[in-house]
Amino acid sequence: MDPLSKKATSLSNEQRVEYGKNLMPFYKTKDPIHMKSGKGVWFEDIHGKKYLDFTTQMFACYLGLGNEEIAEVIYETAKNMTTVHPHMHTDLRYSLVHKIASIAPKNLNRISFTVGGGPANESAMKIALKNVPGSKNFVTMWGGYHGDTLTAGAATFEATRTQAPYGNSCVLFNYVTNLNNIFMRVPHPYCYRCPIKLEPKSCEIACADLLKDMIINGVVGPLAGIILEPIQSAGGQFPFPKEYLQKVRKICDEFGALLIFDEIQTFARTGRWFAADYFGVEPDTISFGKGIGAGVPVAGIIIHDRLKPFEDIMEDLHTFQNNHIGFAAALKTLEIIERDNLLDNAVKMGRYLQDKFFEMQKKFPEIGDVRGIGLAIGVELVKDPETKEPIPRAVSDRILERCVAKGLFFQITGQSILKIKPAL
Repeated sequence: MDPLSKKATSLSNEQRVEYGKNLMPFYKTKDPIHMKSGKGVWFEDIHGKKYLDFTTQMFACYLGLGNEEIAEVIYETAKNMTTVHPHMHTDLRYSLVHKIASIAPKNLNRISFTVGGGPANESAMKIALKNVPGSKNFVTMWGGYHGDTLTAGAATFEATRTQAPYGNSCVLFNYVTNLNNIFMRVPHPYCYRCPIKLEPKSCEIACADLLKDMIINGVVGPLAGIILEPIQSAGGQFPFPKEYLQKVRKICDEFGALLIFDEIQTFARTGRWFAADYFGVEPDTISFGKGIGAGVPVAGIIIHDRLKPFEDIMEDLHTFQNNHIGFAAALKTLEIIERDNLLDNAVKMGRYLQDKFFEMQKKFPEIGDVRGIGLAIGVELVKDPETKEPIPRAVSDRILERCVAKGLFFQITGQSILKIKPAL
């Protein structure tokens, strides 16, 4: 190990306390884990305790931690060039865009890179505004999460008074009232807790009809687009019904709006490269990020062939959008997923995990609902399975603390929903 790296990862407890004063806390927990190393689906803290990771580190390390093949391509690429001016072309970038186009839905073949998921969703919004003249409004879903940059954050639950049920409150978006006003929020198809109090077996996807009525009566001028997660994450970790997505596609066509799929957390988890293909619904743009780089930042959008693309670099410029370390990691990630049949494995392991939770549900009725596709699973905990009253967030936090104490690391969304999204 390089002496500098060894020094920077071998601090004393006193140094950690002192140096920590310079860090703005991102996520406050009672006893935060101080991570030291990781390998595969396991990571270890500074005390030698090991944890089984069901989060893939914010859903980014699709191939687990410490993957030697990814480390090797990063090292070899870094010896040559780490990042390149966005104006300049390289074979590596050409190779990656060609590969992404080859696995994307049939008519989505053009790619633009950004530096993260939030900027990717903002890029998709720019494409929508560019392609729907005179438009300025978007539709977004209750509980939707699309990033924390100002515009993406304004499209997210954090920008409304609903932030508390989904976790820590955030006041930052109180300052972006004008941005908030361009997003009309509509009820999400959360079938376990139907927001319009109907039953999934007989509702005929009435929430999609409500969406259409809200557009007719609530949007001034042309609608730029509808942005959604086909498997909503922070809002409850549940898949949208296929019929709902099909109706939304028709609604977008009727109003001349773009359908924007935020697939930053769904990529490769459903058994298909993109959830769009799993559901059989063709969006106009797809945002990708997180796991495609196996833990190295790389993100972007894929747009439909019929759309006007970005035509000037200043329309969507990012210093690190030509990040070759990320490109190399992404290409290798895609190669490994194909070579090792990890799409099939996501289906197999997802079915295994859900079956285990269903078995637990028979013993513990507090497991109110188990849902998901592949390795994108939500487990909702309730006080009473009949009333579906959720357990308090404080109880959820205690459950998480007990899991962590036993070496199981999850993430909780809402008041009481475990997100189960391990490495592929």
